[in-house]
Amino acid sequence: FNFRQQGRLLLPKMRSEPSQVNEHTAEIAELIPDLVSEDAGALVLFTSWKQMLAVLDLVDEDFRARVLCQGNLSKIEILQQHKQAIDNAEKSCIFGLASFSEGVDLPGSYCSHVVIAKIPFSVPDDPVSATLSELIEARGGNAFYEVMLPDAAIKMVQAAGRLLRTETDTGCVTILDRRLLTKSYGRILMNALPPFAREIR
Repeated sequence: FNFRQQGRLLLPKMRSEPSQVNEHTAEIAELIPDLVSEDAGALVLFTSWKQMLAVLDLVDEDFRARVLCQGNLSKIEILQQHKQAIDNAEKSCIFGLASFSEGVDLPGSYCSHVVIAKIPFSVPDDPVSATLSELIEARGGNAFYEVMLPDAAIKMVQAAGRLLRTETDTGCVTILDRRLLTKSYGRILMNALPPFAREIR
């Protein structure tokens, strides 16, 4: 792919960061309808059920009418209804979690905009991850930089990979997480992403 010509990476100006959970959720709901207003097909990816459903509740009714949200239908049904809507010259937007950031093929107008709500950091709450983190810290390492950050980078690359599926696809990846700019690890994540043309507001 000619990433710079076919794709754009947008980091819009935001008032909140994900640590401000309620403010960040409200701001996502405020931004999304305008961000994807011109796109026939859009995919919005969340890291938690709670935030996804809260955003769905907060967007206006007109926009909500075009949203297909994970949990209401099976993944296959959502993809079928999404494609059917666009084939009928309607607009459709999928709200999904991690399972929609990999193995989803929506070429052309089926997906010309991928919105990533926030950096997909894993919470090391399962026994294997927790034990691994403890071992790394015990030997003087840094579990965040050795495990969590590379894992988040892989997930972001997978999510961004939903945009360009053929050599003629074009579109935008928008990330609603200013930590890419404000935190020291942001550069590492930015460098992991495909070399789209970048627009930072």
